[in-house]
Amino acid sequence: MRALFFAIPAIAAVGLGAAVAASQERQGRYAMSPAENGFARLDTETGAMSLCSRRDGKWVCELMEDEAKTLREEVERLRAEVQRLEEQAALADRTPGEGPRAERPGTKLELPSEEDIDKALDYVERIFRKFRDRIREFDNQNQERKGTQL
Repeated sequence: MRALFFAIPAIAAVGLGAAVAASQERQGRYAMSPAENGFARLDTETGAMSLCSRRDGKWVCELMEDEAKTLREEVERLRAEVQRLEEQAALADRTPGEGPRAERPGTKLELPSEEDIDKALDYVERIFRKFRDRIREFDNQNQERKGTQL
C-alpha cells in the first residue's frame, strides 16, 4: 500500500513532463503574421523581426530595426566600460607591495608648513629674477644692435 502511495505521484509527474515537452515542440524556426503589403516574420531562435514583401516577382525580407535590442546592446557596452574603469581605478589605487590606499594608515591630506611655503616662494622668486635678468640682457643686446646699424 505504501509503495502505491509513492508510485502514483511519480507516474503523474512523468506524465506531466511528457505533456509539457510535447506542447513545447516547435512548429518551425519562423512565425509569420500578416502585415501591410506582405507579412512580418519572427525568427524564434534569435528574436529578430523582418518585414517581407513581394518585389519584382520575388519575396524580399528586410530586417526590422529593434530599438530594444539596440538599447540592450548599449547598456551592455556601458556596463563593460564601467567594469573596465572600476578595475583600472582599483589597480591605480594600489601601490606595489601594499593594499588599497584607503586601507593604509596616514593617508590624510597634510598641508605644507610655513617653512615649506617659504622655500617654495624663494625658489619661484629666484626663477623670476633669473628670467627678468635674461630679458634685460636681451633688451640690451637689441639696443646695441640697433645702435650699430644706424
